[in-house]
Amino acid sequence: MISKVFVIDDDEISVYLTSLVLEEAVFAREIYTYSSADEALANLSLTEDAPLPDLILLDLNMPIKSGWDFLDTLRPYENDLKGKLDVFILTSSIADSDKDRSRTYPLVRGFLHKPLDEASLAHIRHTRTYRS
Repeated sequence: MISKVFVIDDDEISVYLTSLVLEEAVFAREIYTYSSADEALANLSLTEDAPLPDLILLDLNMPIKSGWDFLDTLRPYENDLKGKLDVFILTSSIADSDKDRSRTYPLVRGFLHKPLDEASLAHIRHTRTYRS
């Protein structure tokens, strides 16, 4: 079981459904939801001793600060976070360019389409088991 998950998405219904799937699957001990990238960043302590989430489910299209902006903010910390924190894009985007762009971020371990489901959770588990 994963210890801590952050769900970052401005869509309340999507957050509700994602949280419901995570809870019903007993996927994580703690689930934290944030409606903006800034809110999540404020709660993501990047100090050496602070506990990190094991997993972030990140929407791309959000007002003010997008998922891309969130990932860009983490760029300076990528080497320290690699292997400790996995990001999975969870989006309604079907653009191949978004999927391709997500591959340029070392912390991004996968690109999933909304809504989150059991198959997506199985993919996350499998991907996290076989870290590169």
